[in-house]
Amino acid sequence: METPADSRRIDARSVAITGLTTLAWYAVPDVVGPRWARALTKAGVLAGGVALGMAVTQEGRSALDGVREVRDELRDLEGPGAAPVVDGAVEDTERDDNVLVGDGGLDGADPLPDPAVVGVAVGAAVVVAAVVAVAAEKWAYRRGERWRERGLVLPHTRVGLLLGAAAAAATALDPAAAVRP
Repeated sequence: METPADSRRIDARSVAITGLTTLAWYAVPDVVGPRWARALTKAGVLAGGVALGMAVTQEGRSALDGVREVRDELRDLEGPGAAPVVDGAVEDTERDDNVLVGDGGLDGADPLPDPAVVGVAVGAAVVVAAVVAVAAEKWAYRRGERWRERGLVLPHTRVGLLLGAAAAAATALDPAAAVRP
C-alpha cells in the first residue's frame, strides 16, 4: 500500500533555488567589496531568489494564486451592493452582512484569543527569529573571515557551499515543498 509520503516527489526546482540563493547570499563578500554594495547585492540576491521561486515552483504558483483569490474577493466587496463611499468613509447601510453573529454564527464556539496576547506572542517570535538570524549571519561571516586569514581562496563562497547544501537538503526534506500529483 502506498502512503502519501511515498508518493511525494521532491520539487528539484525548489531545492535548486534554495541552495543556489543561499550560496549566492553567502558568497557576496568574496565578490563585492564595500559594505553598502554588499547590502544592495544581497537584497538583489534575495529578491531574485524569491521571485524565481514564486515564478517556477508549484508552491510559489499556489501562493500567487492565493494572493490573486484574495485580491479578487476584495474587489468583489467593492462591486455592486457594496456600501457607498462618502467623503472617504464607508456610509453605514441598513443590512448587516456580519456572518459571525446571529444564525449560524460563532455562538457556542471557543472564544478568540486576546489580541494583546497574540500580539505579544508574535512580537516575541519575531524578536527571537531576528536574534537567531543575526547570530547565524555573524557566525557565517566570521567563519569566512577566519578562512580568509588562513589563506583559503574564496572563503565566503565555501561557507555558502556548506550552507547552501544544508538549505537544499532542508528543502528536500520539507513535505510542503513536494510536488503534488
